[in-house]
Amino acid sequence: MDCIEIYTSLDGHSKFRPLSAFEANPVLFNGVAVTLSSPQPCESVLVHEFDGDYFLGWHNPPSRQYVVMLEGELEIAVQGGDAAQRFPVGAIFLAGDLHGTGHTTRALRSGRALVINLRG
Repeated sequence: MDCIEIYTSLDGHSKFRPLSAFEANPVLFNGVAVTLSSPQPCESVLVHEFDGDYFLGWHNPPSRQYVVMLEGELEIAVQGGDAAQRFPVGAIFLAGDLHGTGHTTRALRSGRALVINLRG
């Protein structure tokens, strides 16, 4: 399962990289074939709703948190060569750039964006 991590590089800027935390394997679950990832620890769950004109300027997350897009689409921008990435419905990313220049978050569609943040 695809997951992108936003992390702080050695130069103090936030960057994007693929993360393999949710590598899924086929298993039988109660006699049904499904694909499951390994469990990840979770400290708390937050649900956020954003309007279509939502924009949050440069910031760092308060803790490492997985973000699961349930509705809408967000664009996360970082300084430097990585520029920005879009996260549509079904996307998962890890906001882990706790220090440094941080990132911006912008809703890309009118209507709401609904996300779940899972703090690890």
